[in-house]
Parts: sequence; C-alpha cells; structure tokens
Amino acid sequence: MPRALIALTALAAALRLPTLGSQSLWLDEALTGNLARGSLGDLLHRVAEQEANPPLFYLFEWLWTRVAGTSEVALRLPSALFGSALVPVAFGVGRRLGGQHAAVALAALVAVHPLLVYYSQEARGYAAVALACALGFGCFLDALEGRRALWWALASAVALGCHYFAIFPVAIEAAILLARRGRAVLPALAGVALAGAALLPLLAEQVGGDHTDNVTGGTGLAERVKGAATSWLVGERGAAIDDLEWLIGALLLAGVVLVVVHRTQAAILPAAVGGGAAALIGLAALGGADYLNNRNTLPALAIALAVPALGFAAGRRADAALGAAACVAMAVATVGALTDPAHAREDWRATARDLGSAQAVIVAPPYADVPLRWYRPALRLAAPRGVEVTELAVVLSDPDRNPLPPQALDAAPVPGFRAAGTERHDRMLIARYRALQPQPVRPDAVNEWARTRLDAGRGAGGAALLARP
Repeated sequence: MPRALIALTALAAALRLPTLGSQSLWLDEALTGNLARGSLGDLLHRVAEQEANPPLFYLFEWLWTRVAGTSEVALRLPSALFGSALVPVAFGVGRRLGGQHAAVALAALVAVHPLLVYYSQEARGYAAVALACALGFGCFLDALEGRRALWWALASAVALGCHYFAIFPVAIEAAILLARRGRAVLPALAGVALAGAALLPLLAEQVGGDHTDNVTGGTGLAERVKGAATSWLVGERGAAIDDLEWLIGALLLAGVVLVVVHRTQAAILPAAVGGGAAALIGLAALGGADYLNNRNTLPALAIALAVPALGFAAGRRADAALGAAACVAMAVATVGALTDPAHAREDWRATARDLGSAQAVIVAPPYADVPLRWYRPALRLAAPRGVEVTELAVVLSDPDRNPLPPQALDAAPVPGFRAAGTERHDRMLIARYRALQPQPVRPDAVNEWARTRLDAGRGAGGAALLARP
C-alpha cells in the first residue's frame, strides 16, 4: 500500500474518530438510537412510520449496537469508519482515472472535505451511502472495460438500501453501461432494478407520511440550493472563517478549468455521474419531488470531486500546488467546524442537565422532545388533562438561526407563572417560569401559545409538553 494512502487514511481517521463523543446527539441521531434500542420488528415498523430513508443502515446499527451499546461514540463509530474507508476507495478511483497523482489528489480531497467529515460523525446513513456510491463508481469503471458488472450491481444495491438518492448516480451509470455494453450488462441492471423495486412499497408508505418539512426545514428551494453548494465547499453549517468558501470555490474551480485546458478525457465520466446526479437532484426538486438539502447530495459528492482532482494531477507543479492549497483550505474549514461551538450540533445533553428541577418542559417544535427525552428519559409526554407544577421551562434550539418574534418569551406560556430568566449556550435556549403555587398546564394551551407566540419566527407547528411522572 503506498505511503501516501496510509498517511491520508490516517489523517481521515484523525479528523473523524477522536471527537465522536464530544457533541450530543441531535434529533435525527436520537431517532437512530431509538430504532437501535428497540426490537427488530419495532425497527422495521418505525422506519416506515417515522423515517424517510431505506432500512439498511438502521439494520446495521441495530446489529452493531447489540455489541457496542448506544453511547454517542458507539452510534457514530460505523459512520466514522465508513468515512475513513472512503479514502482508499477514492484513491482507487483516482488511480483508475488518472494514475498515481490523481489517486493522491482525490484521496486527499475526500480525507479533509468538511461535509464528508461532518457526516462521518453522525449516526445516520450518509457516510455509508457516500462510500457505497464511490465504490459503485469504481466498479462501474471496471464494468465499462469489460469486467463483470456484478460488483457494480452489488455496490449499487447497497447504496440504494442506505439512501434513496443513490438512484441518481446509479441511474446515470446504468444508462452509460447499457449504451456501452448492451445486453452483456442486462443481468446486472436487472439485479439493481429488483433491489430498487423491493424498496418501492416502503417508499410509498414513507412519502405518504409527508416528511417534506423535515427535509426542507421550511426554507425555499433557492436558499437550499445555495446552502448545498456552500456545503460542498465548507461543510454543513458554513465556514467558521469569513469568506473561506470563496477561496475554496476558486481553487476547486481552478481544478475544473485545468481539466478543460489539458483536455483531460478521464474527467468526462465523473462529471457525468457526479455532476449529473447533482443536477438531477435539483431538477427533481423543480419538478415537485423537493427533497433537496445538503446531506441528500452526498451520494454524488465524492464522485464529483474526481473532476478537480484530475485537474490538480495534470502533472505540473503549479497544478499540484493549487490542489494542495485546496486541501489545506478544506482542512482549515474542517478543523474550524470541529472546534467552533457555533458549528456544533445542538447540545441536548447539556440542556437536559441544565433543566435542573423543572417539573414541566415545553419544547418546540413538538418533535424536539425526541433528543431531550434521550438524555432525560424521566420526562414523559403529558396527558391531555395536563399537569400542575410550580416550575416550567421552555426549550428552543438554534435561537440565532431561527429567530423568535420580539418579546416572544416575555409573557409566560400559561397564566399564573412569571418569567424567571433565560439561558443561552451551545445553540440552545432555556426560558424559565415560576409560580407561587401549583398551576395547571395543559398541552392544548401550550400548543396555542406556541402557534401564537413562536410560529411567526420559527414555523414550530406547535409544541410538546413534557413532565416528570
């Protein structure tokens, strides 16, 4: 194994593994944890009812946690290993496309890429699908040269089992294989089609549940396209250093320009598959199937990065220097995101601890009860008749990015309470209220208050009332 590959794989692991437990689980990860803690039958039922993704990654997590448990580190470790394994896969893809220099360039970009590192530290299937799609692309290159397409079919089926959006690069690869090799690849195409068809009943049930708001976050398509493009440069939550995205964008664009200048024919396939998949995701959103966000573009990202990598590997020192500068800038963005609290996930772990003696808690939007109850399992959803308490807290996430209407929290959610101060830290806000004697708090009153006072700024859709038994 080349020394460069060993070093880059070690770098990828060093960026992904040491801080796996430093952040608390957020909503989606807590959902994964709840699936892993239940029975296998419960997992399959809840994937259909609560999730918008295929079941393969959750099944893997269910098996894994039977051995490793459900701590933050245990839940996230598979993603970190998948993200680290993406480096040698990218190395192999780069070598197939453009030789040793292209292999090093692509592996380096994948190792330090902020978005790939971010989702290598999340207990969801995004690192898994990125790996499966990159592996599938490598097998696709082999199949084009006359080797068996079975391995491409297997990798593509795994990718589809991890994330529905794998269909975009897989469909493009299938079309190219059919055009180039004709009937020879029909059995492989049939296998992939069968794997996709097996997911259709589940997909129909999940679409019927309408998870669109969870995907789009209530923001417009233009804003999400801009966010996805920025995330391909500096990661999930933007740059920790002002204007860094412009520098990285210019460097990657320079790599693409070098491909054109040097007429690098090898870049056509990754551009068609990776870039084409990203374009299809955008076109699907314009056509009404609007599930576009940063994480749903990950099936295409590692493949698309091969295009600038080939430009950086053109052979001249200046080209390699541009590639090295792009990797350094991305590494800076990654380290900035890992060390800046503003780029961390919401700290539900600390929030659960800081609630102290609060007897009832209001969380908005309502589904935010999932991560809070993960860390404070004694809290339960209140019965319709409500509870009587003297201490009440309101918990909101990301108050800076989801601003509240003016004076939204000045008045108590229900009569009989007075404001007792607010606390903000690590993307969380706790507002406290106290009463001189026990006062009734009902879920319907809490919902009405949230829709009246909070929804104008946050689109909260109401609130959930939690209480200790």
